[in-house]
Amino acid sequence: MLWNRGIVSSLKSRIAKARKEVPKKYFVFMMLTFTLWMAVAGFVYYNTQILNPYKTGDQQELFSANYEKKYKKYEKVTLPKIIKINYFVDIFPEERGMEVKAIIKLTNESHKVIDSIHFNLNDKWETEFIIPNSELVLNDEEFGYLIYKLNKGLEPHQTIEIEVKNKYETRGFSNDDGNTNIIKNGTFVNNMSILPGIGYASNAELSDKNTRKKYGLKPKDRAPALEVVCSGACMSNYLTDGLSDFIDVETVISTSSDQIAIAPGSLVKEWQEGNRNYYHYKVDHASQNFYSFISARYEVAKRKWKDVDLEVYYDKKHGVNVEMMLDAMQRSLEYYTTNFGPYYHKQCRIIEFPRYSNFAQAFPGTMPYSESFGFVMNLESDKGNNVIDAIVSHEMAHQWWAHQVVGADMQGGTLMSESFAEYSSLMTMKSMTDNPMKMRKFLKYDHDRYLRGRSREQIKELPLYKVENQQYIHYGKGSVILYALQDYIGEDKVNTAMRNFLEEFKYQAPPYPTSLDFLKHLELQVPDSLNYLITDWFKEITLYDNRVKETSYTVLDNGKYEVTINVASTKIKADSIGVETKVPINDWIDLGIFSDYDEENLIFQKRVKINQPKMTFTFVVDEKPARAAIDPRMLLIDRVYEDNSKSCQLK
Repeated sequence: MLWNRGIVSSLKSRIAKARKEVPKKYFVFMMLTFTLWMAVAGFVYYNTQILNPYKTGDQQELFSANYEKKYKKYEKVTLPKIIKINYFVDIFPEERGMEVKAIIKLTNESHKVIDSIHFNLNDKWETEFIIPNSELVLNDEEFGYLIYKLNKGLEPHQTIEIEVKNKYETRGFSNDDGNTNIIKNGTFVNNMSILPGIGYASNAELSDKNTRKKYGLKPKDRAPALEVVCSGACMSNYLTDGLSDFIDVETVISTSSDQIAIAPGSLVKEWQEGNRNYYHYKVDHASQNFYSFISARYEVAKRKWKDVDLEVYYDKKHGVNVEMMLDAMQRSLEYYTTNFGPYYHKQCRIIEFPRYSNFAQAFPGTMPYSESFGFVMNLESDKGNNVIDAIVSHEMAHQWWAHQVVGADMQGGTLMSESFAEYSSLMTMKSMTDNPMKMRKFLKYDHDRYLRGRSREQIKELPLYKVENQQYIHYGKGSVILYALQDYIGEDKVNTAMRNFLEEFKYQAPPYPTSLDFLKHLELQVPDSLNYLITDWFKEITLYDNRVKETSYTVLDNGKYEVTINVASTKIKADSIGVETKVPINDWIDLGIFSDYDEENLIFQKRVKINQPKMTFTFVVDEKPARAAIDPRMLLIDRVYEDNSKSCQLK
């Protein structure tokens, strides 16, 4: 209608021409279309701007910076600790809503009177507090920060009971994917999301140093420094930030009549009331304040192992790997109870949740597990250990490493949880196979994870015993080092060190242990000839550059084969910013020979002392050699592993 097709160029002229030439019914159609478009646009605007307002990236940055500037002064304020919580949780799947009432018992573990309690709120929830003999003296609605003044201060060792009511309603739709935690089938929330936080929320601060600089904020430390003589920093752990220790939890949870609701602990009672199902759960042992609440339409597979109920809650269409999951749970319990100590819950649950997220997580006695992680993949052709064995055994290990013992909130804290759990997982899988090359695939995954991570490090890389919640270190490097260590000094010695460390600190009140506490136990198990491993692998950043330069073989008169291997080895020390220095090598390293080119059949292996940059070794083997390798099972952190092996040539 308005396109410039001839000599008439002004918009006014084209509009006048269109009014004369276009039929009136077309204008009616245009107006109807425009009206409909405006209605849809208005509906979208109402939902995304009025019902569900949001902040742009720049607005969120400014909000976080202003929050820190205004309330950082309260970060170290003395607050009471949670010692017990009774939850009453009602989940409404069809409406995607939830109502929570929590009766929280707090105690003053400090040496001074506490005169107020600080809270930070989630603006997506409607929150109400009932705090006896208190007065709301600050209610900052912009930042969601509240301060209740206690009319009578809380004396040391005195307790107080407060009630918190929290309500979530899904209203319309938002300008993103919305709240995928509370849904029609597969609600999965944790206690940190359904209750307001106590005190200043340091996790809301900006983390990127350049962004902080932009708003005039000092660089943020990832973790407090590791202390040899532990002071106040050891009074809190990295999971709960000093706001609780091991606590008792009891839950009454309800959901719609076609769903099962799951909360922490053993099921005490279940019943129906109206068109809703109710469940009463209670934890079997005081645990860290880290719990999940789940509801969905589940099938349940059960098995008994000694006095522990093994359970898998799954969608009825996703049952293909359920028996494999039960096997993995049982296998993990057998290895961990034998090597580390008792399991303190009466149940062990894997619970499927939808793949809006792709992870598995460990809460006391329960492990929510994304459907995409093992429920919907075909593993029939995978013989031996696989992703289910790996992930289930890792999360099961957290029932010891993080839930029985957890590190202090300082450098090295995640060594005793994530590194230990990944090592435990590797050892469980090792117990399933006689072929050491099967384990090399898992070690290579963690090995590569570490090397990729350190190449992207933006602040500083630290030695394993000072890891600052850096995933590439505590998952990747930590697991490879611990696995290699058990190969060098013996599985029983590493497990003994871990068991003795656990026995000293499990379920204990603060002070929480540090990585130095574990190293004290470990050093007792390491022979003098291998003491260098503690320094190189835990206390420093050590890399290797091992390679096979040349390898050949001759056929002996007796039908055996003499193999000659020329190797080059370099040991490298790196500092926190990646500057590398070559140092003299005097290490024990494996040499191996394969009978196949795929390196699956290791027919010979010997640990030799490498004390020169270039060395030559000769071995006699019974089978025809195909390839020779240095560090054939990939135990060491090697910068480039592709040159560690070479095809044997007939001399």
